[in-house]
Amino acid sequence: MNLKKTTLASIPGLLILAIILASTTTGFALENKYDLFDLIEAGLDKTIPYQTDLLQNRNVHSSLISSYFDFLPSASVRTSHELAPGDSRSAGFYLSKSISLNEPTYFNWRRASIDWENAKLEIDNLRKATVLEIFTRYMNVLESRKRLEIQRNNLELQENIYAQVELLYQQQQRAIIDLRQSEIALINAQISLENAEILYRQARENLFLYLDMEDLGYDLREPEIEITEEEYEYRKPLELYVAENNLKRSSVSLWQSRLDFLPSLTLSYNYQHSYPGRHVTDDIFDFRQYEDSYTIALTASYSLFNLLEHREAHSRNRRNLRIQEMQYDYLSNSKERQFEQMNRSWENQQRVYDLAERRYELAQENMEMARERYNLGISSLLELDQATSDFLEAELDLTSRYYQLLIKQEEINLFLSRRILDRW
Repeated sequence: MNLKKTTLASIPGLLILAIILASTTTGFALENKYDLFDLIEAGLDKTIPYQTDLLQNRNVHSSLISSYFDFLPSASVRTSHELAPGDSRSAGFYLSKSISLNEPTYFNWRRASIDWENAKLEIDNLRKATVLEIFTRYMNVLESRKRLEIQRNNLELQENIYAQVELLYQQQQRAIIDLRQSEIALINAQISLENAEILYRQARENLFLYLDMEDLGYDLREPEIEITEEEYEYRKPLELYVAENNLKRSSVSLWQSRLDFLPSLTLSYNYQHSYPGRHVTDDIFDFRQYEDSYTIALTASYSLFNLLEHREAHSRNRRNLRIQEMQYDYLSNSKERQFEQMNRSWENQQRVYDLAERRYELAQENMEMARERYNLGISSLLELDQATSDFLEAELDLTSRYYQLLIKQEEINLFLSRRILDRW
């Protein structure tokens, strides 16, 4: 194709094609970088635990819909051909419904409604937990990547120091022990770099294994997340709402078992629109010959030999309710204590992070001064190595505490059933 012969008329078509290609490319592939929020959305669509619970959630909702259908009357259309003792056929429409004082349909609907409320709460909490898991693994990759960068910088520094010491040794300005110490420090830096690369690869594998996605090798974009300065206040976690609904469910079962002690009172209604044919030649589609009939009945009965069984069922339901009340009280108290511990840990991590920042600044200044003193011949190589080691340790510790602080912040949000990353 000769590009010089391209006309202006083809330019709009090329632009449209470019726009279509850009719109069908995912956000992280567009810039050859993975984005946290894109990966979270992709993970919610693919992670097996969350997708499994979504399907189970649909089953719970299906059970609720079925409980509504149980309120409908029984309706049927029938036709029959009687061969003996006479040869005749009949057909009709039949409708019937019965309502009891201890109506199982109502209690099944109440339990299904409570189960659906719990399912909605639990799927929302699982969605938040899935987001937090992806976020945690993403932060672990960023932390391991930062550690890898630090170790690379440290290796470059040790290589420069070794080259300088080797040059001074050749000029007989440094002893052999200084050269050996510098070589040992260089080897340690190489080993640390290898370990950092292994941990970085493992962190990436853990992330994409959970996402059930292929790692295309793109770099991970650093998200803009601020460390909150607000003071957390306790609020009822989602687990307590689920426990409250379980108490309601047990109360429904207990109330149903109490009604079992009362006489069985049933109101029934039957309606039929039919024509009993007397001969096989009768036309069952001659609807003018059909007749309507209905019955309404009120039936009362009392079981004499099921009282002991009802009493045991009532006792079991009453004990189950008591057990759940005790578990709810324990869960409520333990959640409050757990929040107090998390809040104290959060405040402690913030203070330690501030101290780690200060130590990093001091260690950086100390390393620069130690390097100047060593170049001037005032201090020994051992002092320079110590200053370099202190700076490396401070930088690694600050990196770890920063990402762990971000993770801890979202863990508290999950505990309090708040939005994760202010979005999910």
